[in-house]
Amino acid sequence: MNNSSFMDLLVENTPPLMVMARKFTRTKEDAEDLLQETLCKALAYQDNFKSTTNIGAWLYVIMRNIFINNYRRRKKTLELTVAQTKALQKEPLANTSYHPDISTKNILAQIQKLPCLLKKPFVLHLEGYKYTEIAWMLDLPVGTIKSRIHFAKQALKSVIKRS
Repeated sequence: MNNSSFMDLLVENTPPLMVMARKFTRTKEDAEDLLQETLCKALAYQDNFKSTTNIGAWLYVIMRNIFINNYRRRKKTLELTVAQTKALQKEPLANTSYHPDISTKNILAQIQKLPCLLKKPFVLHLEGYKYTEIAWMLDLPVGTIKSRIHFAKQALKSVIKRS
């Protein structure tokens, strides 16, 4: 299928997709964002689309998966924030070694000092993206992404231990 006929199909299916996006998100702005992300992903995976496939169903599955992944990412971020808040509210234990010079700013500064090869996948991982999503975004194998994130964690641990 050529690019212009695929684009025509996308434009033709935009109104029903917008209806579904509104049902998922319940706000106009979020629905527009979800629709845009769906159309971008559809364009990125245009080669996987077969002309015998129902494009409406294909686009719906893409939208649903994006919505679910975004929901999981927000939930994970919220859980981390709640856990961090609870940890900050607790008094440090007497046996716990406490390093007052290790702060969030210090850790963020150390992340920024990481080599670009390690920093990009690590930051995306911190933002809640899955290894496969990061691999797709950076156009690298999943194993390479896992290794780079591991090496970034090791580098940060060694800096924190030296502090």
